[in-house]
Amino acid sequence: MSVRATTKRGKPVWLVQVIRDGGDFNRRRFLDRRTHRRQDALDVEAELIAEYEAAQRLASPLSSAGVTRPASAASKAATPTFADVAARYLAMQDPARSDYANKARYLRLHLLPHLGELPIDAITPMVLDDLKVKLRAPTGETASSRRSLTRTSPPASSRRKGAAKSPKTINNILTTLRSVLHLAHDYELIHRVPRIRMEKVPRPDPVFLDDDEIAQLLAAVPPEWWLLTFTAIRTGLRRGELMALRWADVHLEAPQPYLRVQRSVRKEGDGSLRVKEPKGGRSRTVPLASDISAALAERRPARPHTPALVFPGPVQGLLDHQELWRVLAAAGMAAGLEKHVHPHLLRHTFASHCYRAGVPPQVVQAWLGHAQISTTERYAHLAPRAGSTLIELLAQSTSSLPVILAERPI
Repeated sequence: MSVRATTKRGKPVWLVQVIRDGGDFNRRRFLDRRTHRRQDALDVEAELIAEYEAAQRLASPLSSAGVTRPASAASKAATPTFADVAARYLAMQDPARSDYANKARYLRLHLLPHLGELPIDAITPMVLDDLKVKLRAPTGETASSRRSLTRTSPPASSRRKGAAKSPKTINNILTTLRSVLHLAHDYELIHRVPRIRMEKVPRPDPVFLDDDEIAQLLAAVPPEWWLLTFTAIRTGLRRGELMALRWADVHLEAPQPYLRVQRSVRKEGDGSLRVKEPKGGRSRTVPLASDISAALAERRPARPHTPALVFPGPVQGLLDHQELWRVLAAAGMAAGLEKHVHPHLLRHTFASHCYRAGVPPQVVQAWLGHAQISTTERYAHLAPRAGSTLIELLAQSTSSLPVILAERPI
């Protein structure tokens, strides 16, 4: 059987595993048995088998045609479908990347049901517009998990299964679709990639904690999580970077204390944790303010250059991803904060406070490790209004104007 009940890290799960071609095709998925029925696991098994069969269908026409589109009308019937190319596209992605699960979900839930059976060269702008109309409309579905059906407390989010999708979600789906079409173009299965018009997405101001909210959160967080929470607020490190931070990366003896971000913890497709390079593949240096330096110094071991983790945990010696989320959310509720507290909110808080303090955007970008300055400029509205002090330079730039203004008619 490809579906069986088991446990993973002490939690009851369904293990769905499909192995074909002597292990060349090996897909494994875990579903929480507390929120998913056996039928859900069987549905996932059917999807994995369909993915394998689609990959087999795609390999046949591509290999026989030398990875080129069939040129004759007689061979047009062998043109791969969108599902075939999508299976090849997904097989080429790295399951360790954080966006792999999202791409697979967009294909499974939104793209394959609408486009899967179409020949890849039959996807026209009109077909894409029809897809966008369907994505904008609510589906009317209701939650099917036992946890949702038996909920006695209000949910933490107003989002619902079956509700109208946000413009951002639609754009994420369309971006995955465009990647599949570009792959088909690279294989010369289509002459050109049809134009895909993205939705206009309003860019809301980032949510962050002010000084009073930070004090309330730090007072409510459990003692063993206090230093990690304060470090996140004062350095803006991502969740995986905090989990992988070593004492050897913390340099408190320098004239200006700093830490080096050189590693990050990523969650693999099978649920295991792996230490890799930071996001973007680049290390960076983040200076430490005096208050966080003092807090870290109190916890620093006798041998400061030890490779031991600053924040160790029970899962392969690392903290549990989900446990950190739960602790911060619970602390935010205990503190009476209306904002939903999560690890990335603390990163937003660091960036926002840097801008409010007048730190230049390029410096904040380097500290946060953003690849694009446009990502950092989300916080630009929080910067002090420097123009209010510089505007007087305009009046001082022309020496003749004061004389002319003095002689103006009353």
